Amino acid sequence: MSPPAANTSFSTQPQKTDYLKVVRCGKAKEKRLGSSYSWETHLRAFEDGSKREKYIPVEAFNTNTNIDFNDILKEGLIFECINHDYDKVTDGVQCRWFARVEKVCGYRVLAQFIASEKKFWINMLTEEIHNMANAALKDPKMAAVTYVPPFHVAKEYENDMQNFIRNALECEVYGQNTLSDDHDETLNRLHDSRFHVGQRLELLNYANSLEIRVARIQEITGRRISVLVSDEDSPVPLDGESDRQSQSNESQYWIDEASFFIFPVGFAAVNGYKLSAKKDYIEHTKRIAADLKAGKPPKFLKEDVTFDDLPHEKVDEEAWSRLKVGQKFELIDPLAQQFKLLHVASIISFCETDGYMIVGMDGPDQLDESFPIHINNTFMFPVGYAEKNGLELADPDSFEGTFKWDEYLEKENAERMPLELFRTEPSEERLNMFQVGMRLEAADMCENQFICPATIKGVHGRIINVNFDGWDEEFDELYDIDSHDILPIGWCELHGYSLQPPKRQNY
Repeated sequence: MSPPAANTSFSTQPQKTDYLKVVRCGKAKEKRLGSSYSWETHLRAFEDGSKREKYIPVEAFNTNTNIDFNDILKEGLIFECINHDYDKVTDGVQCRWFARVEKVCGYRVLAQFIASEKKFWINMLTEEIHNMANAALKDPKMAAVTYVPPFHVAKEYENDMQNFIRNALECEVYGQNTLSDDHDETLNRLHDSRFHVGQRLELLNYANSLEIRVARIQEITGRRISVLVSDEDSPVPLDGESDRQSQSNESQYWIDEASFFIFPVGFAAVNGYKLSAKKDYIEHTKRIAADLKAGKPPKFLKEDVTFDDLPHEKVDEEAWSRLKVGQKFELIDPLAQQFKLLHVASIISFCETDGYMIVGMDGPDQLDESFPIHINNTFMFPVGYAEKNGLELADPDSFEGTFKWDEYLEKENAERMPLELFRTEPSEERLNMFQVGMRLEAADMCENQFICPATIKGVHGRIINVNFDGWDEEFDELYDIDSHDILPIGWCELHGYSLQPPKRQNY
């Protein structure tokens, strides 16, 4: 791998900068990036050695992109990237140089140019980063791309640039870990989705969990989709003012593609759940339910999100058979306005669709506030979890006295939900990746169109207490570490999604 000599005849010295200019990452749809919060101040403090700056590593999160890039978020990795020192003097020729990852903060890395003291922060999934020798392979004549080090280095070695490049490669690059040869092709698939705008699915009514409605995908950003109910599919007039899932000029309802709120077309019909839909849709889903019951392939329409489009891990039949109506557990209420407590909850019934059941919080309104949920969710926890891990457990509504699980179970003649039915406990190594003070980006579960800079305030087993930067602790939210609503820093930048600024004092 011997790049050709770079053109080093530059007449205008560029303005010195310690950071590469902001660039779009990947091929995300155009968004309002101008209003997005930047992590730059925190990253500079981290670069300067601040011990207060800590970041959750990408590998600690559940799936947050459709492609796994964990292998490139490593210190010491060598890559090829654009060198912006010469943007104003090269007349369209793209200058590239080689860099090494020094520190990793989510998808952002601090990198240093090879044979140079110049360092810069960049998102590792930007299109400005390539595997080694990428320019030479894609442009053998080097007519549109050239290799050249930062300006201060190029000026020093202007008369011997070819040997300088060769020596830099031999001394600092050869034999080091680098990006795979297909990195560019993999990056091009980063924003691919199995869904498309206009597809319809079934959506649990946020304001009435006893009802499922028809909704359509309005927008797609990575794994997150914006879904809304519209007049096109609703049998009744919609209230755009109070219904957050209803389509209006300003409405947004963003959820991860694995959200507990969404179901495939036909879910309500299969499970006998109340469905608010127009007559033709109801008849269509009745036919789907009948086909599934008869063991025949259902006839979905092209616009339908199918059961195969929203898969779940197969549930162990022997373990599932040990579940019973009335068994109790602890729950983060996914329909709440605040997410700071665990609640006493019970299994009410079971669905026809594998792995689904109806659950509700104990109390006089349990049936009216119940909802369907898959067993592999991030909201249910074993009896005693809150006490064991230092979290508050809310008493059931209308409960009097001091709540104690053993006494309550005996009084209700109820059983604990078996431990083996809950998700497998994360490894100690992964749990240790979440520490108080670590920074992340988090989707507000109450207003899910907002993704905010946030910090871990507490670690409670597999649940983390997240504080939104600048906001009082009363707005903190609890997340299981498998939640898709917590994200590494750089996720919003990567997808061109607006990251909300921290709340300002007295605002």
